[in-house]
Amino acid sequence: MTDQMFGLIWFLSFGAYLLIYTYWIPLRTRKNIETWLMSKESDETLLASLEVITGKIREQMLIDYEEFMLPQARENFKKFWAGAMGAAAKEIGNSEEGGQMSLMHSMTKELEHQPWYIQAAASKLIPVITKAASESKSETTLKKVADFGFK
Repeated sequence: MTDQMFGLIWFLSFGAYLLIYTYWIPLRTRKNIETWLMSKESDETLLASLEVITGKIREQMLIDYEEFMLPQARENFKKFWAGAMGAAAKEIGNSEEGGQMSLMHSMTKELEHQPWYIQAAASKLIPVITKAASESKSETTLKKVADFGFK
């Protein structure tokens, strides 16, 4: 085998290699992919993969909502509740009945800087305490209430 013969074989094999890997394989691959995309099998596969993608998106949105929106909503609710209790205390203090219900006014004033859940519980208990305090002016009633806990 001469150098010219070796060079010719090498050049032809390199040309065949270049032709096969540069043009023929990508063309066949593209045609195979197009054929697969047109088949029913691809529809099922693409729908299954779409379900996985949308599931991941929903999970991430739920995580984002829990990390960002829920704490912000809780904080806004606490601010609203604190503002509502403060406004109620001011309104009661400025009214004519507010002077008569100084116990209720002082209790709501004390609760102004408490957490929202304590304010919520107190908003249910304050009217009961005020009613009990206004009805039990006599010493005997107060003594009965005090003795009740120790018997």
